[in-house]
Amino acid sequence: MEEGIPIESRLITRRIEAAQKAVEGQNFEARKHLLEYDDVMNKQRTAVYGLRRRLLEGLDQKDLIIEDYVSSLLGEILEKFCPHKAHVDDWDLKGLKDAIFTRFGVDIYAEGVKPEEMSRQELGDAIFEKLKERYDAKEQLIGAEAMRYHERMIMLSVIDAQWKDHLLSMDHLKEGIGLRGYGQHDPLVEYKRESFDMFEEMMQRFQEETARYLYLMQVLERPPDSGAMPGGAPEARLGQGPEAGVPSVITGGRGGNGRPPRQVATSVDEIEEAFQRRKKRELEQARMAGSGDMQTVQQVVRSGEKVGRNDPCTCGSGKKYKKCCGAGA
Repeated sequence: MEEGIPIESRLITRRIEAAQKAVEGQNFEARKHLLEYDDVMNKQRTAVYGLRRRLLEGLDQKDLIIEDYVSSLLGEILEKFCPHKAHVDDWDLKGLKDAIFTRFGVDIYAEGVKPEEMSRQELGDAIFEKLKERYDAKEQLIGAEAMRYHERMIMLSVIDAQWKDHLLSMDHLKEGIGLRGYGQHDPLVEYKRESFDMFEEMMQRFQEETARYLYLMQVLERPPDSGAMPGGAPEARLGQGPEAGVPSVITGGRGGNGRPPRQVATSVDEIEEAFQRRKKRELEQARMAGSGDMQTVQQVVRSGEKVGRNDPCTCGSGKKYKKCCGAGA
């Protein structure tokens, strides 16, 4: 056929239409498949952002921390060291003591809990009551309002750090998940299963870190005018009690009425300050996104030599000479 002559063959027209439908069908399936992958992340994102929204709105999280996070962590510890099916003589009581001490800073033997003389249910209830008492004692020391603030700030800081790591891990998983097809496995099904496991592990780490920060939080009083700690100022620090790592409160600085000091600082203040600085920096970066690098326009001064039409204009506008002062030349 000569060039420029329209194709009027019905056979060729049908073949072209069939090819277009095949290509569009493939593109539709690719978009649909991508949407199914994105839907997995969207559900996880909804759960995390819902938690962050509640924290930013200032809702009380004490019941969630005690009744959910601490209770779940304690149940996992008991199941690991004191299983239901195991006999009392087979319990790993040393491992149980060390695990409770590491995560919550509570020595169950020093608190009067005797696992050898209790059933598993009684042991769990006794340890849980001691953990609640330790948390309430710390709240009374620094005040309910300050404790609620620390809860929200610690949870925000921990969930943000864990979520960023989780997003990076999800990207790595998505890059290589297509190779599962060579093993006769559906990549989408494998992606959903592994992403769910990764999300559960992330939330587990979030709960453990939140409880650990709150229970091992040191309570200090900073003087209003100087950074030195006065001799009678109350403080709670790790490693000062009968067991290393157990917070012990020095109450010599309390007033005659026995109330806790008004100006109380904690060891997580630096974490919260770093969190605030990081959020402020990210906000500034987001505000400047898309603005580009602002460069100072420098005036080009040429002495006696001819200015080319594509050279920067001598007036310093930053435009080409042919589009500025040389437009009429």
